[in-house]
Amino acid sequence: MNRAFWISSLFLILFLIFYRVQSAKDIIQDTCKKLADSGPSYNFGFCVNSLGLDSESHRADLEGLGLIGLRLLQANLTGTTKHIKHLLKQKSEKRLLKALSLCLDAYSSSEGIDMTPT
Repeated sequence: MNRAFWISSLFLILFLIFYRVQSAKDIIQDTCKKLADSGPSYNFGFCVNSLGLDSESHRADLEGLGLIGLRLLQANLTGTTKHIKHLLKQKSEKRLLKALSLCLDAYSSSEGIDMTPT
């Protein structure tokens, strides 16, 4: 699938964990704004919507947002892997099956990364 998404997601998580936002306002809005301002590959709306879906996010500090981001990333990887496996079961062109197999390898190796905070 999209390796750029994986890399962008990883940078998002690292940014959320290590970057200190000093704000009395909504930390999600502030964090996502700073992230979106840092480069064109980060979408403010996507960031706010994704983090805002978690009920814990509005009470979370920056580290908590980072952990929420990790959970979202892990769920995305798992869902994408399941979808690729489903597509592989369908009868398709040999080229498409090879491409899906490569995607599955990439996502499967990403799923094996331990995202448990230390």
